Amino acid sequence: MSKDNLRKKIKRSPIKKDTSVLSYDIIFTILIKVHVESLLRFKSVSKLWNAMISDNVFTKAHRDQAKALGREKLLIQRKTGEFEFIHLKNINNVTIEKQQFPLKGPLPQVLCSYDGLVLLKKPKAYKKFVLWNPSSREHRILECSYVKPHEYTFPHAYGLCYDSTTDDYKVILIYSLFYVVYSTSRDSWTKKITPPVLQQCLPESEQIPNSRSYVCSQGIGTENRVYWSLNQKFDHNIRKTSAFTYFDVESDELKEFPKPISTGEHEYLFRLSTLKGRLSTYGGNNYFNGLNIWVMKQDGWNFFMSIRSIPAFNCERFFSNYKLLCCTENDELIFQGPMYHNLSIYCPKQKQFVKTTYISNHLKYMFSPVDPTCLVSLYFPRLSVTRKRKQRSTPSE
Repeated sequence: MSKDNLRKKIKRSPIKKDTSVLSYDIIFTILIKVHVESLLRFKSVSKLWNAMISDNVFTKAHRDQAKALGREKLLIQRKTGEFEFIHLKNINNVTIEKQQFPLKGPLPQVLCSYDGLVLLKKPKAYKKFVLWNPSSREHRILECSYVKPHEYTFPHAYGLCYDSTTDDYKVILIYSLFYVVYSTSRDSWTKKITPPVLQQCLPESEQIPNSRSYVCSQGIGTENRVYWSLNQKFDHNIRKTSAFTYFDVESDELKEFPKPISTGEHEYLFRLSTLKGRLSTYGGNNYFNGLNIWVMKQDGWNFFMSIRSIPAFNCERFFSNYKLLCCTENDELIFQGPMYHNLSIYCPKQKQFVKTTYISNHLKYMFSPVDPTCLVSLYFPRLSVTRKRKQRSTPSE
């Protein structure tokens, strides 16, 4: 529904005369700039405001506004199950808000996030996942029928992305021999065969307990795609570099993606992130003291900066202790680390880490190995069907 159609719908609704002296367009333009916490309270102002703030047209506009303003927060979880959100707009003035997960039971595991949506896994529920917007407090339970009890295992990779052509958010779960795709608008799952090239980067059998031969990053979502860096651990016997893969929403297929440099250059290890709304990667090896950072543009990977002032640098140890979260307006880089309970700022002009902020007592918190940043948005995907359709596999199953 367009904004004009929404206005007509509200005017035709049986709402008594509103006392507002402002026009609909002015109220709409003002409210999409307001923080989520205030909007949830403003629903009680009038029926008109409640209808406007609750409508999908408004929540999409609010999501886009939050992206433009860079409203993001860092998600951490207490061992008691309570979540805390640290707003990243001003690292020198850390503000924390607390919130309880809406479902009772064992503590859920955070898998990935995108556009303010967080995907969680419920323990001891082999086929149940939860899609949650911690800002609006809305959630939906996702039940994947393709995962069987005797084959129970966590997926090797997870991802969330947005299909702009169909206005649909998709959840991707990658297993060794197959992957599944969930459509939030259709409320349906699709199963496909994992490509042979990707199967080589994953454990050979779902039945191998605690199989950790390869390390897989969480999916980094961009519009119409979600990317992963599949990284084999460096040890005395195996010395392979990272491999990039992505999910294309137009074809619902997993494909390979090129890295910034050739794989033969001294076993580079990569991680993926986003900087200023663009896909980025940072990588290094133990042959030089530092990291290189690239940003994806229309013509491919473009070199962004190099960090070479890291004392006693060890590539694998650095990736275990630091995670690149975001980039400020003046190109300062914010890392989560050292370890999960600190935030560190790297200043390119001074060519050094200039500040470390202690954000929590690590003994009281559970930290997920995935990137815990999420957008502060009111949006939550709605179903485009009135009833759940029967799930069907694709011919590639």
